[in-house]
Amino acid sequence: MAYTRSTVLHLLLLEDEDLLRLTLASALPDETMAVVGAYGDAKSAIRAGTDTPFDVLVTDLDLAQGQGPDGIVVANVLRRTRPEIGVVLLTSYADPRLVGTKLDQLPAGTEYVRKNAIRDIDTLRAAIRRAAIGAAEPSPLETAVTLTDTQIETMRLVAQGLSNAEIARQRVVTEGAVEVSLRRIARNLGFGNDSTQNVRVQIVRAYFEMAGASGAHNGQPT
Repeated sequence: MAYTRSTVLHLLLLEDEDLLRLTLASALPDETMAVVGAYGDAKSAIRAGTDTPFDVLVTDLDLAQGQGPDGIVVANVLRRTRPEIGVVLLTSYADPRLVGTKLDQLPAGTEYVRKNAIRDIDTLRAAIRRAAIGAAEPSPLETAVTLTDTQIETMRLVAQGLSNAEIARQRVVTEGAVEVSLRRIARNLGFGNDSTQNVRVQIVRAYFEMAGASGAHNGQPT
């Protein structure tokens, strides 16, 4: 669409945290934006987005802590029937690969917004306007950009508490290969060679820092 300051953008919200969803649905509407629907699960959002015209999907990345389709899946599904829609991904994660998503799965032109970077509602409105005209800013991948997809996946498995042997089994590699990967991750993250520090503990801490959390529940950031 040809967006101008006078254009009213119609937004579809998908956020599984009830309070945040209600807050966004109440705070975002103004003279240039209207919320056509706010949903807490992927199926409802896909159904509504297929039936109801809208301009921008504003969605959480990690829905229900990985128990179903994530926000990227929803965005890609809706883009098949509405290729013109803008997409804003809200997340605590510095890198979408931390939840098992590959960068090439991100819909083209996605505006990637970390929740802790939203200073006020106008910050989010600005991201929505950029998404509407296909002028998304580069994804802020921060520290994780120095890591490969395989290294990110290894970090995620370590953070879930898996042993080197189990990680090797899941990745279909040797335990030696996992150990090499852990050393490379540590080096890329700048941990150094301090023998008094446990590499796995450092990697887990780094994972949760990049996930915007300080703890975990069932292998997922809280």
